[in-house]
Amino acid sequence: MNVMTPESYKDEGLRLFQRGEYEEALATFSTAVSAYAAEDNPTGQAEMYNNIGVIHRLRGRHDEALQALNNAQAFCAAAGDDNRRAQVLGNMGDLYKDRGDQDQAARYYSDAAALFAQTGDREKQSQVLRSLSLMRMRQGGWYEAMLRMKESLTVKPHRGLFGSIFLAMLRFSLRLFGAVD
Repeated sequence: MNVMTPESYKDEGLRLFQRGEYEEALATFSTAVSAYAAEDNPTGQAEMYNNIGVIHRLRGRHDEALQALNNAQAFCAAAGDDNRRAQVLGNMGDLYKDRGDQDQAARYYSDAAALFAQTGDREKQSQVLRSLSLMRMRQGGWYEAMLRMKESLTVKPHRGLFGSIFLAMLRFSLRLFGAVD
């Protein structure tokens, strides 16, 4: 008899999610929340609520996504896990972007980037800044999009040759606009 642990529920939920079996993944992540609660593990609960929120967002269930992500925030605070809290903030940015509320999305992306900077997670900081840049570009806010992309590439730990060339081009373009480097 194989006893399921919170981690095995989490792993199964991730497998289901990766296969696109979202409803089954939701049920499995919900079971994992209870299993982590039984172990008094707020970090695990936060991660599962974050996963639940992402699935609801992908399914267009914005209210359920917001509720799950708010739960994730509360458990991140209880666990004192700022890196996971920043991940949730980034997912809230995605949610508000999907809802068409770019101002709220920008606030969450910016908050996530600042918190990732505090935790030293430059890769994820770069990712949320890139998301903010792309959102601003789609809105026609080219100048802000360029500034955020420059920030994203500046903090990115391994940007490679193309990223370095693109960063140099952005810096040059921004100087033409009068931006100070």
